Formats: sequence, structure tokens, C-alpha cells
Amino acid sequence: MVKIEMKNTNENILVARKFRDKNKYNVENFNLYFSEDNSTIIIEGNKLLIPCKKFPLPNIKIKGLLHPRGEEFELVDGEKGKTVNLHLDAELVKEINAIRSYVKSKTQHEALLEVFKKGLEQYKKEQGGTE
Repeated sequence: MVKIEMKNTNENILVARKFRDKNKYNVENFNLYFSEDNSTIIIEGNKLLIPCKKFPLPNIKIKGLLHPRGEEFELVDGEKGKTVNLHLDAELVKEINAIRSYVKSKTQHEALLEVFKKGLEQYKKEQGGTE
């Protein structure tokens, strides 16, 4: 998730409206809101299209990676798209394969419900059966 924060001023409200117009229908999870004390305008989304030719603007905090895109900029999440290679020991691979084969025929809802029930039973055992 990327984020832009700017001070709540008349000029920045106009800038925020441009962001809203550019991203409202083009970006998943787009959200524009004010901080609790209304001092800051916060804009969030999976990525943000920035309709300004000069960016970053003064006194604006950004969280993400900024890429030029023609006349505009695109702000993307810096944490997305990393590949991690893990080398697991044979016992752990065996356990993971057993779990995979066990849940293969179940829906996600069924598997999570079963895990929740088992966790609840274990919690009740640890608490001595009292609720």
C-alpha cells in the first residue's frame, strides 16, 4: 500500500482533488481522507497515479517508489514483488506436504473453520474448561 500525506491547506485540497479524479476509478483500494484532527490529507492505494508534472511537491510525505510515466508519475509499493528462496529441511517439507494433501480437498472456509475450532478447543483445555 502506498501513501501520500500533505498538510491540509487550500492549495493542497486542490491537489488532492486532482489525485482523486485521476485515481478514483483507476486504482484498487484508493482512499482519500483526513487525519483525526483534520490537519493532514492522506491519500492511499495499491498504487497511485500522480497527475503533477513536478513531483514531489514541497511539504508532502510519500511512502513508496516513485517512477516517471510519460507526463505523470506512478507511486508503487516498494515491498511488493520480492522473491524469497527458502531451503527447508526434509522434516519440514514432509510436514508441509502432509498439510497440503490434507487441505487439498477442502475449501478455504472449511480449513480455517477447522483450525479455529481446534484452537478454541486447545484454549478451553488450557483454561481448565471454564468459559
